[in-house]
Amino acid sequence: MKAEGLPSGLQASQQAKPAHSGSPLQERVIAAEIPCSSDRTENDYLKQFEQLRDLIGLTRMPDESQIQGIESALRSEFPWAHEVIRQIIGELYARHRHGVLILGMSPIGLVGLPGSGKIRFCHRLSALLGTPNTVINMAGMGDAKLLKGFTRGWAGSRPSRILEFMQQSRVANPLFILDEVDKAGRASLNGGDPQEPLLDLLEPGNARRYQDLYLLAECDVSHCLYIATANSLGPIREPVRSRLRLIHFPSPGPEHSDTIIWGRLADIERSWQLPAGTLELSMQERARLQGVAPRQMHHAVIDMLGSTENRLTFTRQ
Repeated sequence: MKAEGLPSGLQASQQAKPAHSGSPLQERVIAAEIPCSSDRTENDYLKQFEQLRDLIGLTRMPDESQIQGIESALRSEFPWAHEVIRQIIGELYARHRHGVLILGMSPIGLVGLPGSGKIRFCHRLSALLGTPNTVINMAGMGDAKLLKGFTRGWAGSRPSRILEFMQQSRVANPLFILDEVDKAGRASLNGGDPQEPLLDLLEPGNARRYQDLYLLAECDVSHCLYIATANSLGPIREPVRSRLRLIHFPSPGPEHSDTIIWGRLADIERSWQLPAGTLELSMQERARLQGVAPRQMHHAVIDMLGSTENRLTFTRQ
């Protein structure tokens, strides 16, 4: 994929840098002492989370030029999602112009058909903002343990995924992608309703005093960013819906095939840690990929990169 062969907007997207600069900002997630366990092995594990009682990093709000770069990159890579981009970028501008220093964003709900690119959009937004992300798959989730923590004393006990990822990333405002929140299972007698913890996580006041059932400590998770994805709104409880900024995420059309192909090539370059523009497909190969569903495009591109024609071309270079 030669840089000069890219549309001008996608060239800018390839060159876009994560938004992080300036003096470090920090936050203490857990203020009080984490109670010890009667189990020695468990205490060794709990010690890892003492890091959250120290100051950990906060990703900064991008400046105006960085926001412009993020907007340009997203519009180039997701030209079918203009309204989604407009609303997200609009809030970033509003926060920056009023002097907000810490990266923040209202909880968002992206609603659209399978294969429309919602998860990839979330990953790219996170990368461009320069904050880490993780996906929490809520499809079929039958209890609240992953979001509230597993009570001590049981096999497999552990903190909530929220606190666990903050400890792993050492960042107090990562992005959590709540995938397929509409497919969360029904509440269980012992584990609770999987949507119930969202009422606190998505409410800043409650999130400042979030209780993790494993750590037995009050945690400030109010700086975390959340994007929920769903195919439909019906199964999502009204109190959860009311806490989300709901935005329709449209599906790409046939006219977006070239953009999707370039995007998949760029994804593979990042995954394989190759310089931008390393991978390329011929016009004939790109033509054969026209009409491939976005969800299958990644593997189709990899298959084509490993095809005999591509291997011969690489050998001749």
